[in-house]
Amino acid sequence: MKLSSLKVDAVAIEDGEWIGNIPEMGDLEVRVRGLNNAKYRRLQTTLIDAVPRAKRQGGRLDPDEQDRITASCLNATVLLDWRGLEGEDGQPVAYSKDLATELLTKPEFRRFREAVIWAASQVGEERAAADEDDAGNSQAA
Repeated sequence: MKLSSLKVDAVAIEDGEWIGNIPEMGDLEVRVRGLNNAKYRRLQTTLIDAVPRAKRQGGRLDPDEQDRITASCLNATVLLDWRGLEGEDGQPVAYSKDLATELLTKPEFRRFREAVIWAASQVGEERAAADEDDAGNSQAA
């Protein structure tokens, strides 16, 4: 394995980028930061530390608490915008933090949350691979 194959685009992970071609999500595109950006990790640590012992079973977080923390972190630090999301009337649905909260927390919208997680895991990866491909296609001086 080459060292260059381990590289990621750290700027995109922290600042975000548009991700499309999300499996089973049609034309939906989301602008997301990388899943483990610095703000995500800080917020996640804070929220986990705040969970009362009663909601920790054998040192592990209750699954409902895990879901709540993940949704909070995604909403606050990962999901920045979307396009290609339509209402039942076929009209575009504008991004808002309030609607994002609903889509990321309600169990019936689990597919959306999973799509955001998938997209966030792709941030920085595609560009690094594209840069490597471009470097391989350049002519020698």
